Formats: sequence, structure tokens, C-alpha cells
Amino acid sequence: MVKFLLNRPVAVFMTTLAILLIGMAAVVKLPTALMPDIAIPEITIQVSYPNNTARDIETNVVRPLRNQLVQVSKLKDINTETRDGFALLKLYFDYGTNTDFAFIEANEKIDAAINFLPRDLERPRAIKAAATDIPVLTLTITENEKSNAKSFLELSEFTQNVLKRRIEQLPDIALADISGLTQPEVLIEPNMLLLKSLNVNTAQLEQVIKENNFELGNLIVQNGIYQYNLKFLNPLRTIDDLKSIPINIKGKLFELQDLANISLQPRLERGQVLFNGKRTILIQIIKQSETKVADLKDNLNTLLSSFKEDYPQLDIGVHQDQTKLLEVSLSNLQSSLLAGSALAILIMFFFIKDIKAPLIIALSIPTSLIVSFLFMFLFGMSINIISLSGLILGVGMMIDNAIIIIDNITQKLEAGETFFNACASGTNEMIAPLITSVLTTCMIFLPLVFLSGITGALFYDQALAVSIGLGASLLVSILLIPVIFLQLRKKEISKRFQFSFKTQNIEQWYKTGFYYFSKRKFIVWGIASGFLVIGIVLLNTMPYSKLPDFKETEAILKIDWNENITVHENSNRIVTIFNEILDPTPYPLEKTERRLTYIAETGEQDFLLQKEQVQTFSEAIIYIEAKSISELENIKSAISDKLKSYPSAVFSFNPPKTIFDFLFGSKQAQLTAQVFSRTSLQVPSENRLHEIQANLNQNFSPIILNQTSSIVIQQDKLALYNIDYFTLVAELKAAFDQNFIDNLKASERFIPIKINYEQTQLEEKLSSLFITNNEGNTIAINNLITIQPTSHYKTIYADKTGEFLKFDAESDSYSAIEIINRTQGNFKNNPDYGVRFTGKWFEFENLGNELIFVLIIAILLLYFIMAAQFESLKQPLIILVELPIGLGGALSLLWLFGGTINVMSFIGLVVMSGIIINDSIIKIHTINLLRKEGNSAKEAVLKGGKLRLKPIVMTSLTTILALSPFLFIHGLGADLQRPLAIIVIGGLSLGTFISLYFLPFFYLLLEKK
Repeated sequence: MVKFLLNRPVAVFMTTLAILLIGMAAVVKLPTALMPDIAIPEITIQVSYPNNTARDIETNVVRPLRNQLVQVSKLKDINTETRDGFALLKLYFDYGTNTDFAFIEANEKIDAAINFLPRDLERPRAIKAAATDIPVLTLTITENEKSNAKSFLELSEFTQNVLKRRIEQLPDIALADISGLTQPEVLIEPNMLLLKSLNVNTAQLEQVIKENNFELGNLIVQNGIYQYNLKFLNPLRTIDDLKSIPINIKGKLFELQDLANISLQPRLERGQVLFNGKRTILIQIIKQSETKVADLKDNLNTLLSSFKEDYPQLDIGVHQDQTKLLEVSLSNLQSSLLAGSALAILIMFFFIKDIKAPLIIALSIPTSLIVSFLFMFLFGMSINIISLSGLILGVGMMIDNAIIIIDNITQKLEAGETFFNACASGTNEMIAPLITSVLTTCMIFLPLVFLSGITGALFYDQALAVSIGLGASLLVSILLIPVIFLQLRKKEISKRFQFSFKTQNIEQWYKTGFYYFSKRKFIVWGIASGFLVIGIVLLNTMPYSKLPDFKETEAILKIDWNENITVHENSNRIVTIFNEILDPTPYPLEKTERRLTYIAETGEQDFLLQKEQVQTFSEAIIYIEAKSISELENIKSAISDKLKSYPSAVFSFNPPKTIFDFLFGSKQAQLTAQVFSRTSLQVPSENRLHEIQANLNQNFSPIILNQTSSIVIQQDKLALYNIDYFTLVAELKAAFDQNFIDNLKASERFIPIKINYEQTQLEEKLSSLFITNNEGNTIAINNLITIQPTSHYKTIYADKTGEFLKFDAESDSYSAIEIINRTQGNFKNNPDYGVRFTGKWFEFENLGNELIFVLIIAILLLYFIMAAQFESLKQPLIILVELPIGLGGALSLLWLFGGTINVMSFIGLVVMSGIIINDSIIKIHTINLLRKEGNSAKEAVLKGGKLRLKPIVMTSLTTILALSPFLFIHGLGADLQRPLAIIVIGGLSLGTFISLYFLPFFYLLLEKK
């Protein structure tokens, strides 16, 4: 076939150009996304039930819902978290479950449970998780001038009615999810002295407002042969309508504004968002699933530019841009392509001394890449972080295939063959080993798709990308490169570009080393055995993580003040702390190091796609962005010092959530103890908490109870003073700003109307409250109620088995197994409570078991392919033994750099194994060919080593040098790729020595037996 192609160069070039043309058209059509469009097997149920305690919601709402939802098909687990006023139910399914059907079934179960739920409860809302729901970026909308409550209320209305709608009109945007808005309400503050003198109570005012806001539906009235629709309409539209409501008191006509102060005010805020200390509105941009990220960014930037021109009084900022990851991946692909090609050209100049080779490399690699994009389009893939990482891995192997073909053709020319025969035989000789090397690399990736969950789905996308890249490279190497090489012979450029480097010196060094080590084989065996042991030891002792640690200039600060403070106090504390840090007087930071950006989300947030537990008023999440890594560390240290003045506060710093965290991230601690009651459906009571925490020793963090107050209405006093119960409750609701009357039916929305008393301290407010009984006497409310301090759990957790108390392990001084055994021993004989354990430790244990299973399959597949290639059952063992030895070298360098075994380092192990295997397969193939020509085993090993010396050294050098910059540069992309680079460099550095010296001696040992 190769000879046929060599005789028809025009047909080959025209076919190649046609494929390249189609490939470039496919590149334009390929969708771009942050991640593959995979279905996350998770459904979130939100329950909102304001003004109810966590215990009431858990017993009356969540438990009936949970009993219905556990019947959903293919449900893996269900976890619920219940807080005052809100609950979250998360349904987890096995990966591969059709989440569309599961979503429908979950809603059916919710409808079935409605009959058992309280009547005033809003229907629980179900949210289906998807990778496309992850915000691509976040916008902040802030006033340039100093804002007040009235101006921010106007900004909220403008943002919701204008800015949000204009953003969502962009075709690339599915949703502009918004939080931080303030909503209006009409506040009626009665003149209590005047009402008391007129002997009027708030219940009468409430009745008058309802009567004047009455609206009756259509009535059908017949008049002869005609029929009319009549409508009784008397609704309140504006505040002026409300103020002018007439009230007849003892024959005298008053207007409502004569008896009360009526104003439009912001509602009681349950949450706020701050941007650098100023109130702001947060908008998270959710893109359409098929949208190109670059198009979305361009269109959104154009719209934001028009906003800045049209509304100069607003400051609109872009933060937490997830698209940077995709840009980094594209940049990595470009830099990897350029660096790999440049290094390959320089190294081939050095070894082959012919300008034809670099020209062929320069032509073959872009061709392979465009062909890869064409196949990606045909397979329905997208350009995303995972597929691009697969292509980045494939680029290095594309260079290796080109080097091997060019080097073999060059050797044939040096042996005296003609250009035509050298191109034909040099290519034909390498087809079988190259196909084997590509198959073995694919076989390493293929079993990874058997990993459970999203990890396996992502590996599938990467394995397919690597396979496509290697397949395209193989086709270009055996079909195009020999034709280009042959055509370049017509140009005498090779004679004009000769170099004086003598690569014979390298061959002589190899020969000298071979004879040296052949007399001292114990050195080679010792090095191989030592790194084999080191690899096994490090594999069992090094820390595991899902993702590498990023050295970021951003951080997420989570604070729980553990005090019953308002949202305003929460925000004021945060602003005070950051102002003190930025003030050079109390905190001596250099002026250039005090610049930072922070976004604080305090209290409850209003995002539609809220999949995490709603924060309480005393909690806050703060996004911090500094100018440098050192500045961020100084700021974190300063914040920690400031928070020490709040002894009840619990806080933690975490890296910002990337796209990987949304998919892989888990709120679970390393180890979590779940303490449950053996005798009750409910969690153990609060007064037994101290006893339970004593049994857990010091290994787990304690649970901090929520301190609240309970109002007990004394029923005997109500009967004694002849007071109506509901009248008393209405007075208390008005005092606590909870007395909702009706809605003001404005043009575009309904605005709630509330009766509220003047804002004062609680004790003063209660002491000034009076109520009129049925006999017209005035009674102090303080005589009718009792306030008792109480403590209850802030969050009630439950799963399929029921409620439990959650304790997270915070000590690393003991191993997880020791902690589990000790704690189970403490609860073993307890008749009231039991304990079970969950956490990331179990996830890593399961992942480790799956990886072992996957590796066994991969090794067996490698053995089968190589045995078929070599027609030998012994020779594949030589290559398989190299893998654990290379693992030792790779993990040793990773350990020296302080890394962890994570997803990226594991990919690096796969890549490193593939490159070592490729070199060894071709070397053993060459040795076998030499033996068939009549050479002895020792002669074939020595000659084969010399023939394959340059390709092995060249492929190793190009890969090592191309990855070396990742060891020294910083940034999100570099930090993500660094474990992969360290693993490949460490493995190849040792693997080159193993391929050159260990493989020949092991080959001779097996052949001798």
C-alpha cells in the first residue's frame, strides 16, 4: 500500500487537502463548552416554609417527602438537611440513570406527598442537576454614588426589569440567575396613642384595608337577548389609594393616613450581597448547552459595553470567570503544539542533520490535529477541557510517531537503499509496531471508562480524544509522511543544510555503557528493584486527592458567627474587618499589597438554581481576589487575627470553586460520624448532646446549638381576662413585623401590605404593647406571655435510614481505621444510640478498589495485544515489568515536589506508561527482526539498542523538555498540569534508562531460559 501511495503523490496531496478543508470546516462547527455535556445523576428538592422551626419542618414536611421519594426508581441515596424555614433534599442516582425520567418520577412523588403536607406550604421545587447549569461567570451591579435604602430599591427594580431581561435576550444565555435584590413592601405604622384614644385596635384597621381591596370575579348577567360580564372591582393600586381609605369612627370620617404613617419601604432583608463593602446585585450567567463559550463572551462583552455607555451611574464588574479554564486549555494546546514541534525540530536537526525532517514534522502535526478535530465532529464531541487535555496528551505522541517513521527511513538511506525503497521499507517495517503502540496506549485509557460515576464519564471523553488523536497521527505517519519525504528528495536542500554534530558519539557512549553494565548487572537490577519497591511504598503512603492544589490569588471565606445576629450586623462586621485590614494604620501591609476585591454573600440568597443549603442570618460566604499569592496569604492571616475577637465564630478558607469542583466536589469531610437513635425516629435530644460528644472523644468537631427564645402564651390568663387568642397573635405579629394583611395590586407586581409598630428594642417593645379585651379593658401583653430561652439544633440531617447527628473528623493524628474502631467501641454497648461512618475516606477507598480492577484489565489487555504482536508469551512480560519500575521514578519526583496522587497525576501515569511501552515495543520488534536475520541474541540486543537509540532519546527529550516549563510557572493552567508534567518527567527520565539497559538484560535472561 505504501508503494502504491508513493507512486501517486498528487492523489495523496489532493486527498489530504480535501480532508484538511473538511476538517477546518468541522473546527468552525465544533461546539465549545467548559465540560462535556454529561448528565449529573442528582436531583435537588427545595422546601421553603418560613417562620417554622427545623424540628417542625423535619417532622411535618421532610419526613413525609422522604418516605415518598425513597420509592423513586434507581435511587442510590437521599440526604436531607433541614433548618429553620428551609430544607434541602438531595437525591443521588447511579451514573447512567436517565435523569429526565427520574425528574418526572420525583415530581410525581412530590405531588403524591402534597396531601400529607401542611396546607400553607408552597409546593416543593425540584431542580435537575446538569453540567450546563454551572455559572460561566458572575456579574456585580453596583451604584457608583453612595447608595441608600431607597436608591438600592430602585436599582433592584431596574436590574430585575431591565438589565436581567436584556441579558436573557442574548441567544447564548439560558438564564441570568440573580441574588441580592431588595423587594418593596407597604408599611403601616399606626399612631398607637391616637388609636387608643379612639378605642380602635389594629384588627379593625386590617379589616378596613381588606374590605377596600376586594375584587370579585366576573358575573354573567342576562338582559333580554344580551348577556354581560360584570366585575366588582375595588382594588388598591397605589399608596395614595391606601392612604385615602375612609374609616368611620363613632360617626366621624377619617382617612387611613390620619391614623397611621404609610410608606413604601424595603422588606425585612433575609440576605445581602456586598461588593468591596457596597451593596450590590449578583447575576450568575448560565449558558445554553450548545453554545460556544467564545461567542457567549463576545456577545456579553458587547452588551456590557453598551450598559456602561447607557447607564454610567452603574458599575458592572465580571468575576469568577469559569471560561478562563477553557482559554487556559486552548493556550496549553497551542503552547504544547508549538513547544513540542520546535523541540522536535531542534532535536531532529541535532540527531538526523537534515532539514527535511523538521519540515515534515512542521507539516504532519497540524495535519494530524485537523484530522483529529474532523473525527471529533463526526463522533459528536465538543471542544472542552477534558477533550482538549486528551488532545494535549496526543500531541506529544503525534510527534513520537513522526520521529519514529522519519528516523527509520533515514536509517534505510544510510544503509544504502534508494529514496523510494527507503521510504517504502522504512515505513512498512514500522507499521506493525506503531499500530501495536497505538492500541496499547488506547488500551490503557479504555478500561478507565469502567470507573463509576462522573469520573468514568469524563475519562470516556478523554480516552476517545486520545484515541482519535493517536489514530489520526498513525494515519498521517504511515500514509502522508513517506510521500512528503520522497518528494523532498527532488530538492537538493539537504546538501546545503548539513550539520557537523556527530551523533556517533552518543552511540559510542551507549555501547560503552552497555558493556559496562553487562559486567555489572547488579547495578541495573538494583536500580530497577529499588524503584520498584519505592513505587509500591509511595503508592500506599502518599496522600490522595481528586484535584491538585491550586496556588490561587482567590479564596472563599466561610463564616458562621454562631450568634443570633441580623443580616445587617453580619454585613457590618464583614465590612469593618476588611476596612481595618485595608487601613494601613492598624495593619502594616505595604500600600501595593493592600488592594483586593471581595464579594460577600450574607444570609439567605435568592438564586433560582440554589442547590446548596440556604445560609442562616449569621452565616456568610466571601469571595476574595488578591493581586498576588503572597498578598492573599497576608490577607488570610490578617482576617484570621481579626476573627479571633469573635470567640463564637467558626470560619474556614477554601479555594474558589472551579468547574471540576462543581462536578467532583463534595461537602463531605474526610471522615464523618453519624450518631442515630436506636429507640426513636428523631435525633437524640439536645440535653444528651454533651454525653454523645464525650463518647466521640476529641477526634470530631462538636455541634454548636442554636440559641433561641420561645414565647409561651398563658391560656389561663387569656380566659381570665376574656381575650381572644387570634387578636393577641395579630398584635404580636404586628410587633415583630410579621402581620401581613393583603397585597397592593400595582401594575406589574403585587406589593405586600403590613401593619407594624415603631422599631424599638424587643424588651421595650413588649413592655409597651397593650391589647383590648372583649369588655373594652386594656391589658398589658407582658402579663399574658412568658419568654423562655431554648437551644435546638441548627441543622437536622437525615438519609434513607432516618435522622442522625453529624460530626466531622478534624484531627489527622490518627488513621481513619483507628478512629472508627475506637468510636464504635465507645457506642457498642450503648442501648440508646448507635454510630455509622461516611466521608471522603470511603470514596477514596472505593476509588482505589476500582482503580485496581481497572489496572488489572488494562494490564491483561496490554499483554494480549503484545503477545499477538510478538507471537510470544514471554516477551510482553519484559514491557509489563517496566511499568511498576517507571511508576517508582514518577512517584519519587512527585513526592520531592510535594504533590499528591490525584486525577491529573493519574493521567500522567497513563501517558508515561504509554510512551515507555511505545519505545519498548519498537525496540523489541527491531531485536526480533535482527534475530530473524541470523544474529545471536546478544548481537541482536546490542544492534537493536543502537538502531533504536536515537528514537528513544528523541521522543523522551521532546516530551521532557516540552513539559519542563510547567515545573516553574504558576497559574491555574500550570497548577492543573504540573502533577501530570512531574509524573511524565520522572517516569521518562528513569524509563529511558530502563529501556536502554534493563530491557536488553531482561530480554537476554528470558531468552536464555
